[in-house]
Amino acid sequence: MKIVAIIVTLVCCLLMFYVKREWKAAMLVMGAMVLTAVNIPGIPLHSANYLLPVAFFLSEWRDWPRHFRALLHVRGLAGMLLLVSISALIAALTSPYLAPREILQAEVLFKYFAIAYAFWAVKDERSLKPVLLMSFVCLLVLTGFGVLNYLTKSADFVNALTEGRTGLVYKDIDMGSIYTESDRFRVQSMFVSPFDYGFICVVMLLLHWYGRLRGLENKMIFAITVICCLFGVITCECRIVWACCILSVSCFYMWCYPFRKAVLAAILVTTAFIVSYSTVKFVEERVDKMTDIFKENSKTEGSSIDMRMAQMATTWYQLEGHELFGRGQGFWAYNLKNDSGRRLDNLEGMESVVFQLLLERGIFGLIIWIVFYSWLFSLFWRDRHLQPKVTGLAASVWTAYVLFAIGTGELGAGYPTLLLLGMSLKVLEEKKRRRRLLSLLLSLIKSKKQAAQ
Repeated sequence: MKIVAIIVTLVCCLLMFYVKREWKAAMLVMGAMVLTAVNIPGIPLHSANYLLPVAFFLSEWRDWPRHFRALLHVRGLAGMLLLVSISALIAALTSPYLAPREILQAEVLFKYFAIAYAFWAVKDERSLKPVLLMSFVCLLVLTGFGVLNYLTKSADFVNALTEGRTGLVYKDIDMGSIYTESDRFRVQSMFVSPFDYGFICVVMLLLHWYGRLRGLENKMIFAITVICCLFGVITCECRIVWACCILSVSCFYMWCYPFRKAVLAAILVTTAFIVSYSTVKFVEERVDKMTDIFKENSKTEGSSIDMRMAQMATTWYQLEGHELFGRGQGFWAYNLKNDSGRRLDNLEGMESVVFQLLLERGIFGLIIWIVFYSWLFSLFWRDRHLQPKVTGLAASVWTAYVLFAIGTGELGAGYPTLLLLGMSLKVLEEKKRRRRLLSLLLSLIKSKKQAAQ
């Protein structure tokens, strides 16, 4: 499996120089879905999701001037990318735990700049069809490995791709076998983290729903997509992912559909929920697990509100004297890995992006994160009435990401989120451009008619 995954990665990198731009976007999404565990030894960067964006960027060298001009036409985008780059540079210069190059690569080139790569790769709404097709195929593959993982209780793909490596917390267990003996088994499929598997299923469900609404996908493919996505969301056994799915789907429906339909749907769903909770044991168990997170002395294995409060207290204690810029990027992983005297009790999970940013990048880093994602939301909120469907897709993906990041930590959610938001932003800008051209054309026709009279 490892050899096959490496070959697929290298072939996709080569194809970046030959296929049309919209298929490049599809391969970037593919990397975020099925190649997250792939590392290729012996070449620079190693990670598949580092190599694919580099190959895309290099393949576009003739169009670099046009691409960068396009970024400047989006209100605030160039400024925001500069802001997060400055924040990453400060983190790189102040961290004793990671090399500056590592931080700049991970934070700038292969996370925040994903929004630019996606913006460049997509031309208009029709060019999302290859993305939808590729992501559908990837969902089938993910679900196939997920079913095997569920039946065997071991993520064999992850074990094959991470052979010889173990996690920071479970230091003596293979990364694909962490949950084999756990009371609360989680399906990982092709991801190191089952939470990332659940999250990617949530955002793919939203993307394909948009595709179905816009006539880019037929009913059969959409129905299969829903089944695959719900399998991943449920079997990842993450209560935050369940909440993300419910709230982001609700956001999409309320944003894209008329108010009366949204109210009727809310009544029907609430009624169905009450009946199913009272009669279906599976639903009752899942709902009880979700609500357990807010109870003291929770009986469900995993996070609880008590644990989060302890993590917050530990974060503020460790932050003392380093409030502005934090303890340095990589502080948490370094101390957990080396089991030093400063071991972070109560922070083994680091279960919120808020805790991580405060601890490692201080109040400044947290403010930059808030400003960046608030600005992104404002872009789509401003045009919600003119283009409700594409802004609804972006807002629901944004909602899923923010809830996920705050609830369980960012993990690998940032890269696919920014890819989808970059595509949504390009589709929105193209629709606005065509609307302006149409308005100009109509005004010219009207002027000519008036002149003729």
